[in-house]
Amino acid sequence: MTQFILALCGLPASGKSALADAIQKALKSDVEIVRTDEWRNDSYYTDWTPEKEGPVRQAALVRVEKLITQGKSVIHDDTNYYNSMRHDLFKIALDNRCAFTVIHVSTPVDVALRWNNERPDTRIPDSVIERINDRFDLPGRRYLWDDSMMEVNMASNEIDTVVVDIVGRIQELEIAVEPEPRLITNTEFERLDVETRQTVSDFLEKHPDLRGNKEVSEIRRSVLKHATQRKIPMRGVHELLLERLDKLL
Repeated sequence: MTQFILALCGLPASGKSALADAIQKALKSDVEIVRTDEWRNDSYYTDWTPEKEGPVRQAALVRVEKLITQGKSVIHDDTNYYNSMRHDLFKIALDNRCAFTVIHVSTPVDVALRWNNERPDTRIPDSVIERINDRFDLPGRRYLWDDSMMEVNMASNEIDTVVVDIVGRIQELEIAVEPEPRLITNTEFERLDVETRQTVSDFLEKHPDLRGNKEVSEIRRSVLKHATQRKIPMRGVHELLLERLDKLL
């Protein structure tokens, strides 16, 4: 089996840790779990801000890289809700010539909130879970390297059945490589151009105070260029464009 980094991504209290434990047990090989919760104490979520996450994630990345250089495979158990977070792990895999894959734990936010409130130990503020849900970068929408191996709703899937499938797919993983950008055809570009113009038009309809703002057109051109280089699906282009336009509000 190829050495690998498996990045779990999903909301807090969505069942990621239970899934990580089950995968590790089923593989019966030299696999370590790195949990960012190891660096969060009982008071961590008091007056929580996103800035608190940086040192935690960095410490976890250092441990991941150390384990990889020791020849072990790693399951990274964290929300990993931005694709930039997942890319940090992908880069470690590239640099160390091991495999990389993502599993999206897609348990719905209402279930995660309920499970969080049923926890016997430290509960996360609902506002943190809701914030992450609002900002979640779905895997594979923008980048080829970010495609998820599987999507698992822990509220509706039997964990034993899912893990059998996951283990089979892990055993088929190959060493990670940086995918080449895929340029789109003229017809596809024309469609992207039309669709992004419509997205901007709809956005300005809701926010007329931004009409005439040069940044709006600059954002559209930047997203269009990125989309043509990476051949991003239209839905992903629409989400990316709206995400960047929303920052103007």
